[in-house]
Amino acid sequence: MTESGVSNAMTVNIVVAHSDPDARGDLSSPLRECGYEVAEAASFGEALAACRALTPDVALVGSTFASAEGNPLLDELKADPDAYATAVVVVAPPELSAARAQDVLRRGAQDVLIEPISAADVIARVRSAARTKTLQEELVGQSRRLETMLHEDPLTGLFNRRYVLTRLAGLISGARRHGRPLSVAMVDIDHFKLLNDEYGHDYGDAALVALTSALRERLRAEDELGRLGGEEFLALLPDAGRHAAEVVAESLRASVEGARPRIAGHELSATVSVGWATWDGDESAAQLVKRADVALYVAKDAGRNAVRGADNGSASLRRRT
Repeated sequence: MTESGVSNAMTVNIVVAHSDPDARGDLSSPLRECGYEVAEAASFGEALAACRALTPDVALVGSTFASAEGNPLLDELKADPDAYATAVVVVAPPELSAARAQDVLRRGAQDVLIEPISAADVIARVRSAARTKTLQEELVGQSRRLETMLHEDPLTGLFNRRYVLTRLAGLISGARRHGRPLSVAMVDIDHFKLLNDEYGHDYGDAALVALTSALRERLRAEDELGRLGGEEFLALLPDAGRHAAEVVAESLRASVEGARPRIAGHELSATVSVGWATWDGDESAAQLVKRADVALYVAKDAGRNAVRGADNGSASLRRRT
């Protein structure tokens, strides 16, 4: 990357939109000489079409195209889901008032150039706008990565405990509002501690990843899976009543039993116990998860590699191992 923050002039695409052909030439020529890719537009329609098709890094836009009273190209670009990230530099006549300049900047313009404009000024402002766009994209990327870190379990790539429980609360709100069913399934890998003790924690981590893939394969597109911690997972099953929840829970159990992945030269033979519960139309996320957890205790007590459904929370509470 160069000092300007723009990786290469040839990678910067520019749309020059101006109704005056001489002005377009004066703006485009120095940019082409520097190696930029430049597309010209003589009308509002041409400019909007070019920006939507090319999604340029920078658009040099004549003030008549950016005026709220005339052709609001600036507003159209900033409202477009593809072209909104384009850095818009408005080219304005010398009589542009401070209030009008403030208005175009407020509406999303990156910069304002006052005519007459020297070739050096055009190049400098375009490079600055392109660099700012690059930095903004990097900040957006960093924000997205941070957001992913906040809700993703780093080992399995599943939702982490905090996020999956937050999602469940949101699904309950939606189910209540629309009168739709909702279920959850709690999954626990049987005898996972023995697996760690025999082969080591690295093997155990690899096993968790492999079994996560097996669980994911059996879920519907609308279902969500999170890791509550250790070897325990929670599947969120929107629009699933009791029968559907029981079918999904059994499918999750069978998927792990039949997976048999090879890890470090060893075939992994693992099973899971599953407890499921269907939202009763009134309970909180914590209460729903608690009922599924109680059902999971019952599945463990039944000998593991088993599926049990919640029975109004009446199942006895025993310690799992």
